[in-house]
Amino acid sequence: RMTEEPLPKKVRLSESDMKTLTREELCVRWKQHETYVQVLEAKYADLSSNDVTGLKESEEKLKQQQQESARRENILVMRLATKEQEMQECTTQIQYLKQVQQPSVAQLRTSMVDPAINLFFLKMKGELEQTKDKLEQAQNELRPAGVGTVCCEEVVPHFQHGYAPKPRPDS
Repeated sequence: RMTEEPLPKKVRLSESDMKTLTREELCVRWKQHETYVQVLEAKYADLSSNDVTGLKESEEKLKQQQQESARRENILVMRLATKEQEMQECTTQIQYLKQVQQPSVAQLRTSMVDPAINLFFLKMKGELEQTKDKLEQAQNELRPAGVGTVCCEEVVPHFQHGYAPKPRPDS
Protein backbone atom coordinates (compact mmCIF):
# COMPACT_ATOMS: atom_id res chain seq x y z
CA ARG A 1 0.00 0.00 0.00
CA MET A 2 0.95 3.58 -0.38
CA THR A 3 2.02 5.49 2.66
CA GLU A 4 -1.07 6.49 4.52
CA GLU A 5 -1.55 10.00 5.72
CA PRO A 6 -1.90 10.29 9.45
CA LEU A 7 -5.51 10.38 10.49
CA PRO A 8 -6.54 13.88 11.53
CA LYS A 9 -7.44 14.18 15.17
CA LYS A 10 -11.01 14.08 16.21
CA VAL A 11 -12.29 17.51 17.05
CA ARG A 12 -13.91 17.77 20.46
CA LEU A 13 -15.77 20.76 21.67
CA SER A 14 -16.96 21.13 25.17
CA GLU A 15 -19.74 23.42 26.40
CA SER A 16 -17.21 25.89 27.62
CA ASP A 17 -15.40 25.86 24.22
CA MET A 18 -18.65 26.72 22.50
CA LYS A 19 -19.10 29.71 24.78
CA THR A 20 -15.53 30.97 24.76
CA LEU A 21 -14.30 30.37 21.19
CA THR A 22 -14.73 33.03 18.59
CA ARG A 23 -16.69 32.48 15.46
CA GLU A 24 -13.51 32.13 13.34
CA GLU A 25 -12.06 29.56 15.75
CA LEU A 26 -15.29 27.58 15.63
CA CYS A 27 -15.17 27.67 11.80
CA VAL A 28 -11.56 26.35 11.83
CA ARG A 29 -12.58 23.56 14.21
CA TRP A 30 -15.60 22.80 12.01
CA LYS A 31 -13.35 22.46 8.95
CA GLN A 32 -11.01 20.15 10.90
CA HIS A 33 -14.01 18.09 11.90
CA GLU A 34 -15.17 17.94 8.24
CA THR A 35 -11.71 16.73 7.16
CA TYR A 36 -11.77 14.07 9.86
CA VAL A 37 -15.22 12.87 8.74
CA GLN A 38 -14.16 12.79 5.06
CA VAL A 39 -11.08 10.66 5.88
CA LEU A 40 -13.22 8.22 7.88
CA GLU A 41 -15.78 8.00 5.07
CA ALA A 42 -13.02 7.33 2.51
CA LYS A 43 -11.58 4.54 4.68
CA TYR A 44 -15.05 3.05 5.08
CA ALA A 45 -15.60 3.14 1.32
CA ASP A 46 -12.22 1.41 0.73
CA LEU A 47 -13.03 -1.29 3.27
CA SER A 48 -16.50 -1.78 1.81
CA SER A 49 -15.18 -2.03 -1.74
CA ASN A 50 -12.53 -4.54 -0.59
CA ASP A 51 -15.24 -6.55 1.15
CA VAL A 52 -17.44 -6.41 -1.93
CA THR A 53 -14.53 -7.45 -4.15
CA GLY A 54 -13.70 -10.31 -1.79
CA LEU A 55 -17.32 -11.37 -1.69
CA LYS A 56 -17.55 -11.26 -5.48
CA GLU A 57 -14.41 -13.41 -5.77
CA SER A 58 -15.80 -15.87 -3.24
CA GLU A 59 -19.10 -15.91 -5.09
CA GLU A 60 -17.31 -16.62 -8.39
CA LYS A 61 -15.33 -19.48 -6.81
CA LEU A 62 -18.50 -20.94 -5.33
CA LYS A 63 -20.26 -20.71 -8.70
CA GLN A 64 -17.36 -22.56 -10.36
CA GLN A 65 -17.43 -25.23 -7.65
CA GLN A 66 -21.18 -25.56 -8.03
CA GLN A 67 -20.84 -25.92 -11.82
CA GLU A 68 -18.13 -28.57 -11.39
CA SER A 69 -20.29 -30.43 -8.87
CA ALA A 70 -23.28 -30.26 -11.23
CA ARG A 71 -21.12 -31.60 -14.08
CA ARG A 72 -19.88 -34.48 -11.90
CA GLU A 73 -23.43 -35.21 -10.78
CA ASN A 74 -24.58 -35.35 -14.41
CA ILE A 75 -21.77 -37.78 -15.27
CA LEU A 76 -22.66 -40.00 -12.31
CA VAL A 77 -26.37 -39.88 -13.18
CA MET A 78 -25.54 -40.92 -16.75
CA ARG A 79 -23.37 -43.79 -15.48
CA LEU A 80 -26.13 -44.88 -13.13
CA ALA A 81 -28.68 -44.80 -15.95
CA THR A 82 -26.36 -46.89 -18.13
CA LYS A 83 -25.85 -49.44 -15.36
CA GLU A 84 -29.60 -49.59 -14.69
CA GLN A 85 -30.23 -50.15 -18.41
CA GLU A 86 -27.61 -52.93 -18.50
CA MET A 87 -29.19 -54.49 -15.43
CA GLN A 88 -32.64 -54.30 -17.04
CA GLU A 89 -31.28 -55.93 -20.21
CA CYS A 90 -29.71 -58.72 -18.14
CA THR A 91 -32.99 -59.24 -16.27
CA THR A 92 -34.87 -59.39 -19.56
CA GLN A 93 -32.36 -61.88 -20.95
CA ILE A 94 -32.63 -64.05 -17.83
CA GLN A 95 -36.43 -64.04 -18.08
CA TYR A 96 -36.22 -64.95 -21.76
CA LEU A 97 -33.84 -67.84 -21.05
CA LYS A 98 -36.13 -69.10 -18.30
CA GLN A 99 -39.11 -68.96 -20.65
CA VAL A 100 -37.18 -70.77 -23.37
CA GLN A 101 -36.20 -73.54 -20.96
CA GLN A 102 -39.64 -74.01 -19.44
CA PRO A 103 -41.31 -75.43 -22.56
CA SER A 104 -38.56 -77.99 -23.03
CA VAL A 105 -38.94 -79.14 -19.41
CA ALA A 106 -42.70 -79.23 -19.85
CA GLN A 107 -42.37 -81.09 -23.15
CA LEU A 108 -40.05 -83.59 -21.53
CA ARG A 109 -42.52 -84.21 -18.72
CA THR A 110 -45.43 -84.67 -21.12
CA SER A 111 -43.40 -87.01 -23.31
CA MET A 112 -42.54 -89.14 -20.29
CA VAL A 113 -46.21 -89.23 -19.32
CA ASP A 114 -47.37 -89.95 -22.89
CA PRO A 115 -48.29 -93.67 -22.95
CA ALA A 116 -47.20 -94.17 -26.57
CA ILE A 117 -43.71 -92.86 -25.87
CA ASN A 118 -43.52 -94.82 -22.63
CA LEU A 119 -44.46 -97.99 -24.55
CA PHE A 120 -41.81 -97.20 -27.16
CA PHE A 121 -39.15 -96.81 -24.43
CA LEU A 122 -40.19 -100.10 -22.83
CA LYS A 123 -39.97 -101.86 -26.22
CA MET A 124 -36.50 -100.37 -26.82
CA LYS A 125 -35.40 -101.48 -23.36
CA GLY A 126 -36.59 -105.02 -24.06
CA GLU A 127 -34.80 -105.10 -27.42
CA LEU A 128 -31.62 -103.85 -25.76
CA GLU A 129 -31.78 -106.60 -23.14
CA GLN A 130 -32.35 -109.22 -25.86
CA THR A 131 -29.38 -107.90 -27.82
CA LYS A 132 -27.19 -108.03 -24.71
CA ASP A 133 -28.27 -111.62 -24.07
CA LYS A 134 -27.52 -112.61 -27.68
CA LEU A 135 -24.13 -110.88 -27.44
CA GLU A 136 -23.30 -112.76 -24.28
CA GLN A 137 -24.42 -116.00 -25.92
CA ALA A 138 -22.25 -115.28 -28.97
CA GLN A 139 -19.27 -114.56 -26.73
CA ASN A 140 -19.79 -117.83 -24.90
CA GLU A 141 -19.90 -119.71 -28.22
CA LEU A 142 -16.70 -118.02 -29.42
CA ARG A 143 -14.72 -118.58 -26.24
CA PRO A 144 -14.02 -122.27 -26.69
CA ALA A 145 -12.83 -121.61 -30.23
CA GLY A 146 -10.12 -119.31 -28.83
CA VAL A 147 -11.49 -116.08 -30.30
CA GLY A 148 -11.42 -112.89 -28.15
CA THR A 149 -14.60 -111.53 -26.62
CA VAL A 150 -16.51 -108.50 -27.84
CA CYS A 151 -17.25 -105.87 -25.25
CA CYS A 152 -20.88 -105.01 -24.62
CA GLU A 153 -20.16 -101.27 -24.94
CA GLU A 154 -19.02 -101.77 -28.54
CA VAL A 155 -22.42 -103.06 -29.61
CA VAL A 156 -24.64 -100.70 -27.59
CA PRO A 157 -23.73 -97.54 -29.57
CA HIS A 158 -24.74 -99.31 -32.80
CA PHE A 159 -28.08 -100.19 -31.28
CA GLN A 160 -28.65 -96.60 -30.21
CA HIS A 161 -28.16 -95.42 -33.77
CA GLY A 162 -30.59 -97.99 -35.16
CA TYR A 163 -28.00 -100.53 -36.26
CA ALA A 164 -29.18 -103.41 -34.14
CA PRO A 165 -27.41 -106.64 -35.02
CA LYS A 166 -29.63 -109.03 -36.91
CA PRO A 167 -30.27 -112.32 -35.19
CA ARG A 168 -28.63 -115.35 -36.70
CA PRO A 169 -30.96 -117.83 -38.30
CA ASP A 170 -29.53 -120.72 -36.24
CA SER A 171 -30.23 -119.13 -32.85
